[in-house]
Amino acid sequence: MAEAVDLKAIGTRPVRPDGVDKVTGRAAFGADLNLPGMLYGKVLRSPHAHARIKNVDLSRALAADGVLAAVSGADFPNENPNDLARNVIARDKALYDGHAVAAVAAKTAAQAEAALALIDVEYEALPPVLSLEAAMADDAVLVNENQRTDGDDSKPASNLAATMKLERGNVEQGFQEADVIVEGEHRVQTAHQGYIEPHACTATMNADGKATIWCCTQGHFDVRSLTAGVLGASVGDIKVIPSEIGGGFGGKTIIYLEPLAVKLSQLSGRPVKMTMSREEVFRATGPASATWCKVKVGAKRDGAITAATAWLAYEAGAFPGAPIGPGCMSVLAPYAVPNFLIEGNDVCDQAQGVRLPRPWRSAVHARHGVRHRRAGAQAGHGPHRPALEERRRRRHASPVRPHLPGHRPEGMPAGRQGTPQLRQTGARGRRPGLGRWLLVQHRHAVQRRGAHRRRRHRDGDGRQPGHRRQPRRHGADGRRDAGDSLRARSRPRGRYREHR
Repeated sequence: MAEAVDLKAIGTRPVRPDGVDKVTGRAAFGADLNLPGMLYGKVLRSPHAHARIKNVDLSRALAADGVLAAVSGADFPNENPNDLARNVIARDKALYDGHAVAAVAAKTAAQAEAALALIDVEYEALPPVLSLEAAMADDAVLVNENQRTDGDDSKPASNLAATMKLERGNVEQGFQEADVIVEGEHRVQTAHQGYIEPHACTATMNADGKATIWCCTQGHFDVRSLTAGVLGASVGDIKVIPSEIGGGFGGKTIIYLEPLAVKLSQLSGRPVKMTMSREEVFRATGPASATWCKVKVGAKRDGAITAATAWLAYEAGAFPGAPIGPGCMSVLAPYAVPNFLIEGNDVCDQAQGVRLPRPWRSAVHARHGVRHRRAGAQAGHGPHRPALEERRRRRHASPVRPHLPGHRPEGMPAGRQGTPQLRQTGARGRRPGLGRWLLVQHRHAVQRRGAHRRRRHRDGDGRQPGHRRQPRRHGADGRRDAGDSLRARSRPRGRYREHR
């Protein structure tokens, strides 16, 4: 094994660049910016999960005390607006409870809140689609009358936005060869990321039409390009300055308030700050998709899987783009399955709290799971485990773990449950446990080298004043090689323990 080398960062405790500002409270987050003459913006949201918007009257709100600007969907470009633009503010239909319908800017937050009650909106309530079953029924109410499955104009309008199919081998023959067949149906409820900081932004537009946006975001270049698209402006006319971010987890890669704040600033001639309440975050931003999964697994008595099928349906919310790609690619990924059929379905509905976090993506991007990771872990890795555990129980095998079986390298501690019974043909002779074991070993070695280095620099020769130097244990010359460091000085804790 190679000798250890002196490293600049590993083994040290560097100070975080943003640490001092955060622990002292000086860090400025999305809602902390205050500009001279700034107004406060608020959003009027639909109380209906599905309704046609027949008219929006802003006159009474504009006449209220302190109100300097108000906007509705009619104030934005309406020539073929994309899904993102229709999500930022509704045009002809409100597609979920909490969908933005109008916005106002006033001198105080209280005045802006009061002005919302003065906006007159005429709704025509429509039947909502509140579940995957209802959305996929033959007589389902359509969320979007112009939507066709996979963009195929030859198909009738449907709530099924996109599909994905992965297959290999002969599934029917694989099930005929199986000794045990287990089927299961599983559901995962929607879950919001729950970031501590709500969405917030401040925007201003100069007399020459140049806008500046300060916001909490995970991608300020995305904010710039997406805001320009919604407003019909040039990217060069918008500058985005990111603030500190109080959590995002993929939920702050999209825009909700930014185009509204820019438009209100343009109409009022003043900076406008907009901050979501916690209720608005839950009603109008995108959590992880709820899923409905059907899994069927066939296996031999020795544990070898002969065939499997998986049918996955994802709640995309009002706009298409659920992560069916990662789900289909990962549902059976930990196992060697010679014959399989996997089907994924991106389904639009209006269930409460379900909103697509990236509604501007096309169905093609959604099908391939581009830059999307939030629900794949829930619906991708979870549903097959109960079916496989049931298969294990029926044949009295050891608990199933999604590891690649193989021989245990010399010196590697065995797991508490031994080698998994689940066989994977074509495995490379090791399982993920090896990587974790080596990582733990290396981490302990690095920590000890760092501690030794700090002690050495403390007093020149590594001794405290008055300290009696103790003889070293290893070798006549007192030197330790890297192998000794791993074998003698590293003691991994928890599941993997070194056996001598």
